[in-house]
This record gives sequence, C-alpha cells and structure tokens, in this order.
Amino acid sequence: MLFNKAKVLYKKQLNLYTNSIMQKHYLTVPKTARYFTLGNLDNNTQYIWIVIHGYAQTADAFLNSFESLGSEHFVIAPEGLNKFYSRGFSGSPVASWMTSLERENEIADYTNYLNQLSDSLNLSSYSNAKQIVLGFSQGVSTQTRFLNASNIKFDYSVMIAGEIGKEFQEKLPSKINETNSLYLVGDNESILKPEKIEAHKLLFQNANCVFQTFEGKHEVNKSAIDEILLWLND
Repeated sequence: MLFNKAKVLYKKQLNLYTNSIMQKHYLTVPKTARYFTLGNLDNNTQYIWIVIHGYAQTADAFLNSFESLGSEHFVIAPEGLNKFYSRGFSGSPVASWMTSLERENEIADYTNYLNQLSDSLNLSSYSNAKQIVLGFSQGVSTQTRFLNASNIKFDYSVMIAGEIGKEFQEKLPSKINETNSLYLVGDNESILKPEKIEAHKLLFQNANCVFQTFEGKHEVNKSAIDEILLWLND
C-alpha cells in the first residue's frame, strides 16, 4: 500500500516537472539603429564607404578617423545593435556587433540591418562611384559576412587588424575571394596575435588581396588611411 502511494506521488511530481520544463522561443522585433555619415552623396561622389567599427566603439567616434578624406568621398558608419557601458555599470555607452550567444541570429540580424541601410540610401544607383566596405577589429568579421551577403557588389574590401568570419577561414567564398581587398595591420599591433595574421596571409595568398602594414597600434589612424588611399590609386 505504501509503495503504491509513493508510486502515485512520484508520477504526480514527474508530470508537474514535465509540464514546467523551460522552453526557448524567438520573436523578431523592429529595432532602431543609428548610423552617421561624413560628406555629401551626390553625382560628384567618387567613393562610397561603409565603415564598420570594432568592439566597444561607437560609430560617430570611429567616423572621426576618416575626416582626412576629401570631398569626393562619402562615408557611412553604422553602429552595432548591442550596447553596453564601457566600464561595467558606468562610463560612456559603446557598441558591439555580436557575442557567441545566439550567434546565428545575431549574424542574421546585423546582416539584415546593413542590407536595409544600404538599400535605404539607394547606394547601387550611384554607378559612377566606387563602393568600399571597411571593417576594423571585430568589424572585420561583420564586414566579411556583410560583403558575402550584400545586395551591393563592392569594388573594394579593406580589413584592418581583425579576423574574417570564422565560417570563411577554411575556404573563402567566391565573393570575398574575387573582391579587390587590402588587409592592414599596424607595425605595433598588440591585440591581434601574429599567428592569426599569418593564417590570414595563407588563406588570402591565392585571392585578390594585398597585405600592408601602417605606422600604428590596434587602431585606424591617419597612417592607415594614407595606405588605403595609396592602394586605391595604385
């Protein structure tokens, strides 16, 4: 009798546990993104840049690095959708593009965002302007994924001190492989490990990519911009 009562109690507890198992769900919602521009977009524009910042930066601060470009350049700096404080619970708010949590959804979200941004500005209609996509640090993986999935056929790709998307590190997709590319790293780079740089050199050795150094650290400075302009005009 006691055994039967215990058995019934166990079944009730099991049913209660089964009915309360946590389940994961997804809901896609609109989100307001911000971006900044530098220069004027018109028929005199010769170069259109989309520049993608690194981890713990903001788009407006990153855009300051491109102020030395001339009037024939129009620069768009989108900002990552993930925001956080730069010093724990204080400091200036900064942004990132993704974390490893729900990485596939995060990649899809920012790729859709960047495609919507380029479509909203009707960039493909400026057929006389060269289209450039540039990524720095964490922005390199974002940039290469966007380049591969973009509605725009970019003329140039610039990667500065970062890793391309992990899914591309075994074999480059044709869109990345065939785009005129420049990979830049500072001569005092301290964050990106030398073995990562060498691995990227090996990966890009048969691609349409040039490797260059510039005077600087883990940053986008005037020296880096000068190297890019020299490469564009070569």
